[in-house]
Amino acid sequence: MPAVPDKKKKATPPKRQRIKAGRIRNVGQLDPLAGVGSLRGVRVYDVGQGDGLAVIDGNGKPVLHIDYGGRQRNPFMQTPPAQRAARVDAYMPIDASRLVMVTHWDEDHWCSADKGIAARAATWLVPRQVTSPRAVEFAAKKVARMACIPEAWVGVPSYFRAANGDELWWEKIAASGTNAAAHEDCNHTGVAFSLVRRSKSGGQVILLPGDAPFGEVGHYRSHWEDMLTLTGIVAFHHGADTHWTSATRDLLEFWPLTGKQVRVVFSCGVDNSYGHPFPDNYAQLFGGAFLPQRTDDLRRKGAGTYLDLDFA
Repeated sequence: MPAVPDKKKKATPPKRQRIKAGRIRNVGQLDPLAGVGSLRGVRVYDVGQGDGLAVIDGNGKPVLHIDYGGRQRNPFMQTPPAQRAARVDAYMPIDASRLVMVTHWDEDHWCSADKGIAARAATWLVPRQVTSPRAVEFAAKKVARMACIPEAWVGVPSYFRAANGDELWWEKIAASGTNAAAHEDCNHTGVAFSLVRRSKSGGQVILLPGDAPFGEVGHYRSHWEDMLTLTGIVAFHHGADTHWTSATRDLLEFWPLTGKQVRVVFSCGVDNSYGHPFPDNYAQLFGGAFLPQRTDDLRRKGAGTYLDLDFA
């Protein structure tokens, strides 16, 4: 008799829960750029595979953090446990009076905060998402002050402004429900950012999409329509080839540049299991104007712990 084939077992869906935190009711209550004269740009830390960014003022001081992650090949892997918290805090310094914002709840965008101490004492403004129990526990038990962006604000851009008019824009791109199967991919319900410096002739912009697909960020189209020139990009999803849609190409391909080159920073880990990044996507768009930089080159070359992407 022929062997009876084994029935395939159904894959067990991953456990998922919703981030538990109260909603922020009035963004005007937050003023993370109070006392900040100007914004110079964004600092992109080498956190291995993940994202850890800091918006920096005119003196190069971090004044707001966007994500605080790093998984594979993170720089704290070989640090003895007793010294790890101090190393994290020194590596990505953050004052407890400052704000941390999270693009989405994939672990490579927040987990360094669980290794350190300082970031957990700050105020966090985050998307409510269906995510891992580990992220939910961290959000509920380990952060001193946390508020969620209301789902009613989806597609409604907001911004914080420095004294000279420089702006940090942010927008939650889609709502996240309770269905884990439908909302497994946090990238699609995340928060995207941009830095803007205006001038009489229009101004310039640095795009910080996190893992959000470019074509789904409404305020990016507004910046394009306002004739802001493109100075730089922190590549979305660590330079992944996923979500590289015609909407993304159409948005970026005809965006006028601030200068002769556009800097694209890839925040990625050495030999990461995802195969990120795919710089050819950007090279095909920008041609000879494409100036790539990778965070995983920093440790390899002994060139420091971060890259600064500044206004021109």
